Amino acid sequence: MNLKKQFALTLASVGLGAALIGGGTFAYFSDTAEVNNTFAAGTLDLSVDPTVVFDLENMKPGDWSTRAYSIINDGTLDIGNVYLSTEVTETDAKGDNGGESLDEHIYVNFKWNIDNGSVPVFDMSLAELKEKTGTDRPNIAEAWWAATGTDLPPGDLDDILVQIEFRDNGENQNKFQGDSIQVKWTFEATQGEGEAL
Repeated sequence: MNLKKQFALTLASVGLGAALIGGGTFAYFSDTAEVNNTFAAGTLDLSVDPTVVFDLENMKPGDWSTRAYSIINDGTLDIGNVYLSTEVTETDAKGDNGGESLDEHIYVNFKWNIDNGSVPVFDMSLAELKEKTGTDRPNIAEAWWAATGTDLPPGDLDDILVQIEFRDNGENQNKFQGDSIQVKWTFEATQGEGEAL
């Protein structure tokens, strides 16, 4: 066999060996690691105590009454907003209101009690309050945020002062004698802003 043929044969043998090795398995060091993750949602849980704040009779123009109640964050998340919705059911005892409503003359003054002081939240009539919807509704927590710079933390209990006034408009209000109003307030808590955890 001449040198060229021997060289070609050697090259073919090396190629065949490399192909066999390439098709086989290699032994090498290896290692693995795992990461386990848990994602759990927190809870928003707002409660109010007591659930009946006012039960007033025999009001006349110029009368007012102040009551306190507490809002409590029973959840695990900060509460960013507490929106107040108002439903009013009015009874015109004599049917003589002539298109006017008693709720236009009953004013609500909400104050947030901070360390035995009070921060104004709003002062408006029941007629104005019942028209508020969405984020246009009074945000009771806004005064808390303005006073403290924080959302309502879990476990927090805070006092709200509410004053109801049958506002004397300086005119004859006889048409409202015997009339009554039922008011339902619904407090809707929403979360604070999202943040890096």
